[in-house]
Amino acid sequence: MAITFETEDGTVTISGGDDPFPAYSISAGERVETGDGTILDMSYTVSVTGQVVLTGAITTDGLRQQALMTKQKALLDKIDTDFPHGVLVITGYKGTNIAFSDATLTGVTTPEVDDATGGMFFGDYTFEFTARRTKKIGSVLYLGSADESWDVQENGERYLENTNITTDSPGKTYTITHSLSATGLQKRDGKEFEKSAWQQAKAWCVSRSVDSPAGAIKKDAADKTARFTDFYPTGMGENSTEVMNLSSGFSYYNKSRVATVDIHSGTYTLTELWYVSKQSATHDVEISYDVDGEGLVTVSVNGTIQGLDSKDFGATTEDKLTNAESVLGTCMDQSWALADNTYTTLKATGNSGQGEPASEPCPGVVTPLSKKEQSRSVSKNKVTGSITYSVSYNDKEESAEAAAAGATEESISISDNNEDHSNNIVAIIAIIGKADGPIFQNMGTTNERKRSVSVEWTMDKCNRTTKPTVSATAAADNYKPTGAYQQSKSESWTPATGKYSLSIDWVY
Repeated sequence: MAITFETEDGTVTISGGDDPFPAYSISAGERVETGDGTILDMSYTVSVTGQVVLTGAITTDGLRQQALMTKQKALLDKIDTDFPHGVLVITGYKGTNIAFSDATLTGVTTPEVDDATGGMFFGDYTFEFTARRTKKIGSVLYLGSADESWDVQENGERYLENTNITTDSPGKTYTITHSLSATGLQKRDGKEFEKSAWQQAKAWCVSRSVDSPAGAIKKDAADKTARFTDFYPTGMGENSTEVMNLSSGFSYYNKSRVATVDIHSGTYTLTELWYVSKQSATHDVEISYDVDGEGLVTVSVNGTIQGLDSKDFGATTEDKLTNAESVLGTCMDQSWALADNTYTTLKATGNSGQGEPASEPCPGVVTPLSKKEQSRSVSKNKVTGSITYSVSYNDKEESAEAAAAGATEESISISDNNEDHSNNIVAIIAIIGKADGPIFQNMGTTNERKRSVSVEWTMDKCNRTTKPTVSATAAADNYKPTGAYQQSKSESWTPATGKYSLSIDWVY
């Protein structure tokens, strides 16, 4: 019979030989559990209590104490190691044994020799161990604690569900956070060191990490399924839609993992983040409605597109700008429709749009908002993956001919002479000797009527190669009097600036 403790430094026989077989006790030690009662690990406390017995010539004065201390010291020297871990085996009669494959010496006690025991021929000792059986209870990993949590938060950013800025309601975005934290214990294979505590903690966190929150969590903290109900992070419940629905139609962007390790305490934390959206970019749009002193209305559409990163965990690059660019064209193309919707509503009710008295020069008079862009600007940030844009329109009236020809600015002026036949033809007759002047004779008729029309255009850069005579003449002809005869026509053309002017005179 013997009790042995095998470490890296060798095997220590705690009892046997001349000394009596010691007493021992085994009790359940620490139970490592999660908050829900899942067992991660189980340890035992093993206490070995025995005596060293004196032999030989010990009657001489002082030799008894010397011999006793020598035996005690020899026992302590054997167990004195900087790696007090190994295999503890209690071997009883006929070879029956109880073995602990992972045992740690936690304490050694030798009681004080007092007057009552000073004359004895033996010395007491106690060895305390914390140990685990060969068949480990709980997780296959060596853990002192383990925690896992999921969190869903609504973001302030919005997306346009069908990328239609005129009719779509803004869609909400969310952030899902998966937090993992564990404290590991050293893993030993018998007397041999195998893995550090932080490695055990890391292994647990990595085993619980997921690439997507869309799937179910099917195992408890000990990696077992028997007593665990499937948990769906996107529904925050027993199914994917129980509390919320972040699975149907949603994709997961801006994936990130943040790891923190405390090597010496054996702790490891891993945090996973997903940005949840149905589109690969968020969109913030603002419409401004301005009226100048002449009643000209300008509507501006100002938008900010923030691209989302669709690459997987571990990617060293982002595709935020690419995703922002994928919706830029659609947003720009739809900007007039959004501006026109705002224009039509506010033009009819006044610029507040809230039923307050109209403050416009011509309230209730709704003229078409021109589809011609008065200004356009686009700015891209390649680092953040964001795009800002601005497009403005106004309700300045222009001829169809100007719009078709590509004129960015138009001015038409009309000059009439004798339009109402109010001019009189008078005969002026000079009389010799008539001191008060000539005699005026109303002939009872009037002269011809005249109209002059001047057209001034500024052509856009794409339409400056050819003088727009035909289109401008057609625009002027809109004001030609019935039965009129053209008397003169003149043009001025500066291709470099796109400035063009036409003047036509009619008589009728």
